[in-house]
Amino acid sequence: MSELSFAELGLDPAVLEAVAAVGYETPSPIQAQSIPALLAGNHLLGVAQTGTGKTAAFALPLLSRIDANVAEPQILVLTPTRELAIQVAEAFTTYASKFKNFHVLPIYGGQDFSPQIRGLKRGAQVIVGTPGRLLDHLRKSTLKLDNLRALVLDEADEMLRMGFIDDVEAILAKTPPNCQRALFSATMPAQIRKVAQTYLKNATEVRIESETRTVERISQFVLPVYAERKLDALTRILEVEPFDGAIIFVRTKAETALLAEKLSARGHSVAPLSGDLNQRQREQTVEDLKRGKKDIIIATDVAARGLDVSRISHVINYDVPYDTEAYIHRVGRTGRAGRAGKAILLVTPRERSWLRTLERATNSPMEPYQLPSPAELQQMRVEQFESQLLSFADDPRAAKAIALLDDIAERNDMDITMVAGALACWMEASQPDSLPLKQPEALPEVSASAPRRDRKGPPSGKGNFRKGGPGKTFRKEGGKPGFRKDGPKGKPAGKGGPKRAPR
Repeated sequence: MSELSFAELGLDPAVLEAVAAVGYETPSPIQAQSIPALLAGNHLLGVAQTGTGKTAAFALPLLSRIDANVAEPQILVLTPTRELAIQVAEAFTTYASKFKNFHVLPIYGGQDFSPQIRGLKRGAQVIVGTPGRLLDHLRKSTLKLDNLRALVLDEADEMLRMGFIDDVEAILAKTPPNCQRALFSATMPAQIRKVAQTYLKNATEVRIESETRTVERISQFVLPVYAERKLDALTRILEVEPFDGAIIFVRTKAETALLAEKLSARGHSVAPLSGDLNQRQREQTVEDLKRGKKDIIIATDVAARGLDVSRISHVINYDVPYDTEAYIHRVGRTGRAGRAGKAILLVTPRERSWLRTLERATNSPMEPYQLPSPAELQQMRVEQFESQLLSFADDPRAAKAIALLDDIAERNDMDITMVAGALACWMEASQPDSLPLKQPEALPEVSASAPRRDRKGPPSGKGNFRKGGPGKTFRKEGGKPGFRKDGPKGKPAGKGGPKRAPR
């Protein structure tokens, strides 16, 4: 079954066209088993770890069963955190990109009610949100589920852990009796099993055993850095790492072009890879990386999905991903074809708590990444310059160059060493950092208890989901969510925060 193509699964032609545009070819095991069951209208109980492709497993068939011309909530997805809500909403927007007048609305705590209410009044076929805020809207009658066709509980065990299970059952009780329901969970504790037995009678059960959550052959490192110094840290990493090919992940399409431009100015062979490029341009960019015409690709999660280039030795997470599934996908771009790989995560102080979640997802703790000190870096630059200089000693053009420099020295009554020094300074001026003439500065160290002085990390304020403000199209790639739990001041249970995550 897993060897079927998406075209053979019976998806709606518009959905299938969007899948082809993204570059998906063969469904993952959970997709191959879940899509036919959901297309048939069955309830579904899915037991699978994050990173198995379960978002597409429920999004693709459910989109194939709705009426895209009816601007009312037809699919409701419950997620435990705002970060996952954003990621799922982005996925739905991508898969529904060929539908006209189609809207996906993320609803979560910590954001003002006004833009959410405006979005609901305008009409949205898919609602993705956290249980607390969704229940608030149901109580205010700003969200109506009369025409709901499908409900999905994503990461149900995480919702149980965060204390959302009562809210989840209250929402389930308000759904129409004929509403199709799907529940996905990495584990199946008794309380989740009870919910399934109550609301998903006669459900098709799909169980996918994870082969391994440890990312073998891939060494994972983390570098704490202030947001305003991320580019400096990245530049230094690229200078000291002996990489063959590298992919650098960012959150937004705009950032791919901006960062590619900055790295290109620093002498790197780099190209952006985002949804702004058409299929032919994306294929050409990947081909350039494979053939060595480009050494670095700056990519978003959506654009790089399915990317398989064996020479990618390094993955650098310039921006922290939205969720563990995205992180596993990113890291999996290296270590291909039996080779070893290296993944480096840049994390700002306000994102440090997200590390524990990522480490649990991979069953692999991240090692601290050690940048060389300014003195070590200077010595490295001197050695590299000397090695490069000596490599031209036997160049056939050297004799002509020596004659030219001797002539310049003689006509200007200068010592030849002075001419060589002037030549080096001229090279430094035309190609910054090409010569070790300037002592590199030390980057400020960031500890686990460092003050949150950076303000360029993912904001958690309101109104950061729609380009241009309320009423605009939800971004397929982009947005900068915070990494706190659902609510303005929520903390994970057991870490000094409330037992029940706030709405």
